[in-house]
Amino acid sequence: MSDVFNEEAHLNDLPLWADDEASRVLSGIAEANNVPVDVLAELVGLQRARQHQERAAGIYQRIEEILGRMD
Repeated sequence: MSDVFNEEAHLNDLPLWADDEASRVLSGIAEANNVPVDVLAELVGLQRARQHQERAAGIYQRIEEILGRMD
């Protein structure tokens, strides 16, 4: 199972992923701006995974890796 799939599954409690209409709107906006939904899912998943950490050690590198997939 890929990390992207795991992160998307971890987001199923959020309205943007749980609600069909909200998911369609998100997909439309992402497509209009040339941003893959899986990139957004990874960024949100990363934020959720690290929200309780006091220090953001290594987070900028991980964000760059995720955004680098858009090139």
